[in-house]
Amino acid sequence: MFDIQLFGRVEVRTRGVVLAGTDFGGDHPRHILALLALRGEMSTSELAGLLGEKKKSVESDMSVLRRNLEPEATPRDSVVRREADRWSLNPERVRVDVARFDELVAAAQGRPADRAVKPLTAAAFLATRPLLEDENEPWAAEARAEYRAKLATARLDDKTAVS
Repeated sequence: MFDIQLFGRVEVRTRGVVLAGTDFGGDHPRHILALLALRGEMSTSELAGLLGEKKKSVESDMSVLRRNLEPEATPRDSVVRREADRWSLNPERVRVDVARFDELVAAAQGRPADRAVKPLTAAAFLATRPLLEDENEPWAAEARAEYRAKLATARLDDKTAVS
């Protein structure tokens, strides 16, 4: 299982190993991993546009990412999947803290305050550090703002339900 952390700095925990920073093979492979974990399936063109790269560079960075995540895996067996021109992470082998955050916030919605507190507290705990805190790219800043707003809205909804 690959546990991907996007709150704080980008990290992957797998088989007792923690990958962070340059362990992914550089900034672009790390950014690709973060984007796939955050947004799900994306095309090579979408990734190239967000990263300001050429499509060939994205494909090269993808090879570097795969090799650093799973040195012994073949592309067919990699946690990073490709179908046609679309890339994704294998959902059966990946857990992402952002997805868990979204699940917890969704679980709290519509519940009475006394039942919403537990999932909202867990979501707030996940988000104690800013999303993608070490990334200075426009897409990362946009995602940070989106998740700050989600957390603020969830807290506001919880306070409204208490009143």
